[in-house]
Amino acid sequence: MKALIIDDEAKARKLLTVLLTDHCPEITEIAEAPNLPQGVKAIHQIKPDIVFLDVEMPEYSGLELMDFIDVDQFNFEIIFTTAYAEYAIRAFELSAIDYLLKPLRPDKLKEAVKKVSSSLNRNQINRRIDALRESFQKNLFNKIAIPNSDGILFINTEEIIAIEAQGAYSKVAT
Repeated sequence: MKALIIDDEAKARKLLTVLLTDHCPEITEIAEAPNLPQGVKAIHQIKPDIVFLDVEMPEYSGLELMDFIDVDQFNFEIIFTTAYAEYAIRAFELSAIDYLLKPLRPDKLKEAVKKVSSSLNRNQINRRIDALRESFQKNLFNKIAIPNSDGILFINTEEIIAIEAQGAYSKVAT
């Protein structure tokens, strides 16, 4: 499989390249781009199977990728990579196959790449892109992602009664 890493941080791109090389033998080619416009050009040139996409970047967010890619050109899977858990819901609503929090863990990375390996059915990708465009147009972002010891818990915002700050953590009452 061919992979493309779109991230504005050079160290993050290098680390992900090393992790993919060391832990994911199914990835045979890795390309990098420092921002979304160059990432879109790389998508057209190398035609990756998987795109590792940072969310927070200068100028354009990784969540804006759909503004630059036509549906008929969207024949790859997306794995969002970011330090911000609050984007998880949007990532999945944008039909991402996975969402990895930084710092990246090799075991989670391997699981995500395996998901891509088993789902490279182009028809499924096109159906998810249609769902992605529809949800993006309807702006159906009604959940919040809350990281916990088991991963990420998704809670409907309507169920939240209060959020209380507790140092570096927050207590969420539903």
